[in-house]
Amino acid sequence: MRAMASDSTADAPDLTSHSSTALDIPVPVRWTDLDAYGHVNNAAVVRLLEEARIAAFWQPPAEQIELGAAQPLAALPVSGAGAEISTVIASQRIEYARPLGHRRDGVVVRLWLSRIGGASLSVDYLVLTRDDPEGRAPYARARTVVVLVDAGTGAPVRLEQSSRDQLRRFAGEPLRFRD
Repeated sequence: MRAMASDSTADAPDLTSHSSTALDIPVPVRWTDLDAYGHVNNAAVVRLLEEARIAAFWQPPAEQIELGAAQPLAALPVSGAGAEISTVIASQRIEYARPLGHRRDGVVVRLWLSRIGGASLSVDYLVLTRDDPEGRAPYARARTVVVLVDAGTGAPVRLEQSSRDQLRRFAGEPLRFRD
């Protein structure tokens, strides 16, 4: 059961009812992620989110799968360099709730899809640690809007119904952010 409750996230949705839709992705915190204040730099948090998003949604090429690369739990119809369909980040929003220091055990990025559009997806995230599996005190919460595009022309590409159906398994309530 996953529930969120703290002063800094009181307006965020309760994920208890969506626990099966969220993906928990472990991501290492590198020593080089720290800034002069001894906490993970805001730009490094973007990398943590990116690493989790890639692990969750981006299919490695077949030759890498044959060599043992992990297959994502919620694959998008893209497969990296040379693929016909690519992705671009249209927007990214991050709210930092508290400083995150170096952790040898890394972080857990909990993510889910808060919106599945025609050619875009909104991915919502909570940056957690293993000692807070319920997500009561996330370090950050964020949203990324990902757009699928034709790799040759850059034009948006609509998600096929089969991809939409597969991705709905990971859909959940959108986070609400401070304004």
